Amino acid sequence: MANKEQMRQLDNGVEEWNQWRSENPSIPIDLSHTKLIGWFLSGANLAQANLEGTDLSGASLHQANLSGANLKRTQCLGADLSQAIVSHANLEEANLSRVDAQGCNFQGSCLRRAYFTGAELAHADFGTADLREAKLDRVDLSHAQLTDAQLQGASLSASRLMYANLTAASLEKANLSETKLNRSDLSHVNLNQAILDGTNFLGANLTGATLTQTDLSRTNLSGATLEQANIQENFSDQDKDDRTLEECVQAALDELMS
Repeated sequence: MANKEQMRQLDNGVEEWNQWRSENPSIPIDLSHTKLIGWFLSGANLAQANLEGTDLSGASLHQANLSGANLKRTQCLGADLSQAIVSHANLEEANLSRVDAQGCNFQGSCLRRAYFTGAELAHADFGTADLREAKLDRVDLSHAQLTDAQLQGASLSASRLMYANLTAASLEKANLSETKLNRSDLSHVNLNQAILDGTNFLGANLTGATLTQTDLSRTNLSGATLEQANIQENFSDQDKDDRTLEECVQAALDELMS
């Protein structure tokens, strides 16, 4: 449970809290399993803090420092995490539905099975983050950084990822139905067995992407770059024997555009 003295210190305001933390950098922070609903914590130094199970719904955490924090199973419904630093933190099974996390830094964080439904995540950085089985339906990830992110089994249905960077990300078995990936960088991404029903890849870069065991019949690949993409398993053995990969890709595009 939360340390009551630390709760009182936090209640004094962000400025005094940050001053106290700078004077006591070695004291472990325990704010777990408490209610901070609607609290103003913008710019607060909560690095390495234990916030497991805490309710931060509606809280203002704009530009707060939550790096390395334990946020496992926290409730952050509708919270403001814009431009916050949440790198290398544990947010496993956290509820981040409808958060404003635009420009937030989630680099290297564990977000496995986290809920982001309806969240604003434009320009957020999820580089190398673990988002396996996360729920990211109907979110805005435009211009987001997802380089090397682990998104196996994640759901991104009806989400917007225009101009996002997903270089070398793993989206194996992910649900991308009705997802907009217009102009995104998907070079060397793994889309093996991904659900691509109504997915829009307009102008996307799929250079070196793995698209094996995927159904491309209901995707929009207009203007997409598919050089060196691995989609051979979408063709018959005869096609593989008689045509180059580039010819297979062109045949797939011709069929989709017909």
